[in-house]
Amino acid sequence: SGSLSPSKAKDESKAASAAVQTRRRSQSHLLLVGDPGTGKSQVLRFAASLFPRSVLTTGVGTTSAGLTCAAIRSGSNGEFSLEAGALVLADQGVCCIDEFGCIREQDRTTIHEAMEQQHLSVAKGGIVCKLNCRATIVAVMNPKDCLYDNQTSLSINTGLGTPLLSRFDLIFKLVDTSDAARDDSITTYLLNQAIQGGTNANQLPTSTSNEEATPSLETHAGADLWSIEKLRAYITIVKELFCPVLSDEAAQLLEHHYKACRSCSSGTIPVTVRFLESLIRLSQAHARLMYRDTVELIDAVAVIRLMECSAFCYGGFDGPNFSDVNEGYEPLYRDPMTIDFTDKADDDLCVFECRILKRYNLLHLTTNERRDRAVHVLDTNMEEEPQSWADVGGGPQTLSTLPVTQDWSQHPQQRTPQEPGPYHQTSIYEVDHYGRTQCSQDVNMNGAKRRRQH
Repeated sequence: SGSLSPSKAKDESKAASAAVQTRRRSQSHLLLVGDPGTGKSQVLRFAASLFPRSVLTTGVGTTSAGLTCAAIRSGSNGEFSLEAGALVLADQGVCCIDEFGCIREQDRTTIHEAMEQQHLSVAKGGIVCKLNCRATIVAVMNPKDCLYDNQTSLSINTGLGTPLLSRFDLIFKLVDTSDAARDDSITTYLLNQAIQGGTNANQLPTSTSNEEATPSLETHAGADLWSIEKLRAYITIVKELFCPVLSDEAAQLLEHHYKACRSCSSGTIPVTVRFLESLIRLSQAHARLMYRDTVELIDAVAVIRLMECSAFCYGGFDGPNFSDVNEGYEPLYRDPMTIDFTDKADDDLCVFECRILKRYNLLHLTTNERRDRAVHVLDTNMEEEPQSWADVGGGPQTLSTLPVTQDWSQHPQQRTPQEPGPYHQTSIYEVDHYGRTQCSQDVNMNGAKRRRQH
């Protein structure tokens, strides 16, 4: 008879449903765009060293075959075989691409499918197949005209199209500004290295034994640094062990943040559904890093704080929309090159958590203990000199009296809608050594002293 048995029909139905299933990528992609001399390649090489499986390549002279695969005629019979490119070799690992802007446009479009679908459709030399390339892409590039122009959009500065830019989960802009405090810190660091007689004096320690920590090298806070081997092993373990799921509190916060970014006008990159997927992926990655199988509220808060420096954050690289500022709508974007970090990272994160929840009217999601802790940190910082972007001016405040639209990094007495200052006490607009208008900080240089060791 022509009828199928129930078991065989069920198997064919499962096979048909599996054939039409879509794949959602779990890997995140990162793009660094910056002026020459901002350390982009050093970050790239450090990222490659953290993963057991990584491929480091450069975009100079790279073709689509070098990134994907090449059909090579081999053997006496002259049959074709496929030779894997960088993306295929980095499957389940990291593919680091330096000088990403030097890749030709027609070759750059071949990685669209690899970045989103996590596989490559190949039809070369009579071979038709699909190759897995489930890799995280970390790409760095210089601006199109060598220096980043703050008056033009990200797409013009990079020369990359929106379809490719939207596939990156995080996009950071690194601008070499002539900031006096930052220049003093860099010169102090480089001169100390030269005086100590080595170029690797401040590298993370390496270890060939199975020690849990390296007590010989300590931070200024007194905590032991992990060796590269231990850090690499930890990343490998949490990546394989955990597949976190979103909690209700984290989902609510990510939903409100996505709607805020979606409704805000910015000419940098259109915010699409890919942005929400990026928030989910990064929150899951942070939960893995914290050795958890559930994405908690604090994971979502940490990701939103990270996204403050990204082009996808509302405000973006195009700067604040002054019409929105006049209406009391404060953009979130922060310049990653000028953000200050303090030793009390937990307090800073607690303060930011309550601020972002207050902004979205979600303070009920956090605990009373964390709210009281944030108020205590605020009251303590009111009596001291501001030490981080989270410090604000004025007298003692409570979360109930803080306005929703005011950002914690701004000082109300010195902030005006026409002058969107960055993080500390005073905003000064200057022309840097490249002729670009930059917003710098009024920094007290008395505390910046060069430490030389003989």
